[in-house]
Amino acid sequence: MKKTNKLFLILSSIVSFTFPLVLSSCYAFFQGKVAMNADGNTSTLATIVADTVVITKLSAPEQIFVSDGLYADRIQVSWSAVEGAASYRLERAVVMQNSDGTYTAPDESEYNVIKASQSNPISSAYVTATTYSDLILSEPAYTDEEYTYGYFYRVSAENTYKKYDSSEYTKSCAGTLFAPATNVKASLGVSTENITVTWTKNTKASYYKIYRSQNADGTNSVYIGRVTSNQNWYKDIVSTSQQGVEYYYTLYAQNASGNMSVSSSIALGYALVDGAPPQVKNVVVTNGRGTTTKSITIKWDLITDATYAIYRTSSVDSAYTLLGTVQAGTNSKEDTQSLKTNVYYYYQVQAIKTDSSGTEMKGPFSASSATDAAPAEGYLLSPPSSLSVIKVLGSTNCKFIFSAALGSESCLLNSGKYTDYNTYTYSFFGGTTTDVSTMTEITGVTLADPTLGYYTVTVPNNGGYKFFAVQTNHGTVSSVKSAVAAPVPYSAKATEATKHAFISGITDVYVKNADGTTMSDSQTNANSSGVYPVKITWNAPDEGADGGYYVYRSTKSTESFRRITDAPVTDLYYVDYNDTAKTGTYYYYKILSLNSLLQGTNFSNVATGYGALTYNQYMREYNKTIMHSQKKLTLMHKAGSTAKLGTETISGDITGTLYYNAAVQGLGGRVIMTYTNYADYFVNNDSANGYYFFVNGNTNTSASMDASGTMDGTVTCTGMYPGSVAYDNIEIKGGAAGGGYYVITPEGFKSGNTSYTVGNE
Repeated sequence: MKKTNKLFLILSSIVSFTFPLVLSSCYAFFQGKVAMNADGNTSTLATIVADTVVITKLSAPEQIFVSDGLYADRIQVSWSAVEGAASYRLERAVVMQNSDGTYTAPDESEYNVIKASQSNPISSAYVTATTYSDLILSEPAYTDEEYTYGYFYRVSAENTYKKYDSSEYTKSCAGTLFAPATNVKASLGVSTENITVTWTKNTKASYYKIYRSQNADGTNSVYIGRVTSNQNWYKDIVSTSQQGVEYYYTLYAQNASGNMSVSSSIALGYALVDGAPPQVKNVVVTNGRGTTTKSITIKWDLITDATYAIYRTSSVDSAYTLLGTVQAGTNSKEDTQSLKTNVYYYYQVQAIKTDSSGTEMKGPFSASSATDAAPAEGYLLSPPSSLSVIKVLGSTNCKFIFSAALGSESCLLNSGKYTDYNTYTYSFFGGTTTDVSTMTEITGVTLADPTLGYYTVTVPNNGGYKFFAVQTNHGTVSSVKSAVAAPVPYSAKATEATKHAFISGITDVYVKNADGTTMSDSQTNANSSGVYPVKITWNAPDEGADGGYYVYRSTKSTESFRRITDAPVTDLYYVDYNDTAKTGTYYYYKILSLNSLLQGTNFSNVATGYGALTYNQYMREYNKTIMHSQKKLTLMHKAGSTAKLGTETISGDITGTLYYNAAVQGLGGRVIMTYTNYADYFVNNDSANGYYFFVNGNTNTSASMDASGTMDGTVTCTGMYPGSVAYDNIEIKGGAAGGGYYVITPEGFKSGNTSYTVGNE
């Protein structure tokens, strides 16, 4: 947004001075009546008006681009440059993928500022370029969840040095990392002639490169081939000598830009050798489908004289883990290795025999993987995978919303392999810290049936707990406790922001001496634009906000809010020392209530506020209306001295009148100017915001034969900055402004004095 500022220069060959036009009318009249200099040279004054384009608010970047599946470890962000910008504020929100592969656009509470390399206040990250490489993973691996996230960005142009208002935000669509191929598998003793490698395609890939190793960790792998992205399999032909040899395959996806993904998971594969034992049959989990908390037990049908190798995959990692071998005649295995809750595990068994020459021969893997018709699936008794807590208004109760535990009929994460669902009960716990071992069980809870996989239950909180957890029970066995949750508070209430207000202890101003001899004007806590801080206050939400509050600010009432507090505010007020605050600008504030884990979703109402002005700045802003009004007068600008005499009335651009009367008075003269309900400007040029300065009163001038005199009168101002300006201490010497001061009294402030030169710099 731009506006035009008028610079008025009053020029005279007799007297050269710069002064508010409130005096120029009288001066122009007296110039033809009283000798103004010794040599008799006289000249009329002319008003020269120059238009200067001034930036007050930066434009938003026209475009923002984010990389989508381009790099394995980072998102590249770029945006169009903005004229007048010295830096840019870049923010990121991370969103989990929806079940259909899309991403839901985040709201404002989900964005966090990206700091530049140095430490900076949250008000600006000072990213000076128009590109930013956002490193997401410093050591990327195929197991990283970040490959499933969407990364949203928004950017705003800034220039804090010149005090421009920051631009609105320009938002991006979702950016993604270049993910590796997933679900990589190799055939396990299916054929004697080849090993077939398969995988799930990455839509961003153009090619897949296949590598093979004889080491279980994939080291010393060699490149064996490449296929285009329309293919999701590769057949590795083996020789007779390679039959029965275990190979470990990895894939690297390559995109159209030539960038490579990280290595995929390692897939074990081998070709069957003649004489190998048959496939192991009937591999099943006998104890470990929500019945235990530390182990899973499997069993299978015996094969004569065979030993067995036991392998495991999971719902989060398709790579094979060798759990160990079992001697001949044993057909069960208990798995206790690094098992985690809320994960499905799948088991396969391989029979091994040794021929007469001592050569080890390996049979095919059992048909009990996750993709087989009868998988050997197991899982620990797990707590709910998600838990949120909401305070119940008007009571000590809390509302718990949590997912049905893994293996129950209502669980949304069920693998769909079996229908032998478990019947669980749940226990609820509360505590004053996040340490679940110290939490106390909360009794007296009635559990209703879940809806869409989630339970909603009211839990009493008579103990005043701040943190909560849930535990799943299966008969006499209980799971570990869930992740800790804290209640998300309600929105703060009655949010207000000060308008042109004196804030005790913050707006620190001092009054000059009554005679104007002390011109020091303390502007403590005002910014360089002469604008004081805004104080935002609010009431705590019902049931409080244990984590405090974040404060957001915008120059628009409905959007583009940015967080201006790095750490949570624990008081019910915040003072906004806004370095970029300018005159004539409304600022909008809202408060986000936080729980003990610094989480929140409920914003307060939006409050409008703006800072008061220093005495000097008050005079400058007020004088814009006075100067603009007097430019409309015709008599005072006429060339002839006597032509300036007379009376006229002009109208304000919006409302009201200015009355002008210049007359001879004794051996001198007097000019009277009277403002009645006069206004030329709306705030931000918008009538909905009201008048900028709405003025009533007089600015009068009297002078004698020696071209000296005084001004008198007081103008009362309403509108954005209520107050008054008194002229009784302005002096005229030698036909020109020669000294004195205005008395400025902003509403709520003590009176202060401002030099006669202020307002016409």
